[in-house]
Amino acid sequence: MEWTREKAFDFLKEVYNDEVMQQEKRRVFKDLNRQLYERLDDLAINQALSERSEKQLRLFKEFTFMPGDNIFQSMRYVFLMARGEKEIDRQTTEKHLNKIYRSLYQAASMRNPIIPDSFWETPLGVACMIAENGVESVYPTLDKMKQED
Repeated sequence: MEWTREKAFDFLKEVYNDEVMQQEKRRVFKDLNRQLYERLDDLAINQALSERSEKQLRLFKEFTFMPGDNIFQSMRYVFLMARGEKEIDRQTTEKHLNKIYRSLYQAASMRNPIIPDSFWETPLGVACMIAENGVESVYPTLDKMKQED
């Protein structure tokens, strides 16, 4: 298909609906929650979270909303850009991208995240690529998505 910016954003609005974004948030929450408990276990303080914190984490997982400046707000930002919303400014976009990359792919002892190639095939990865390089950068991916449709 011959993509234009408008056609690509229209297609992405259909594909990246609220349900897909919630599923991605749950997937990321599951990964980060597992990582949190592994790090607490590494420090031998696996009982460090209060019952109140545990309850909040369960609510965050269920409702895919966590207040404050966090990775889920960053995910929302890049998904909205992937659906055609204008960039606020480059610094804000980079802040959100860095939060996503650091949270998901930066080991404790590393200075920079190591992002696996498979990430760029996920809905979040495609949204990040759009935020980073523009919708034109994902035209080949959109072709694949269109064929699977």
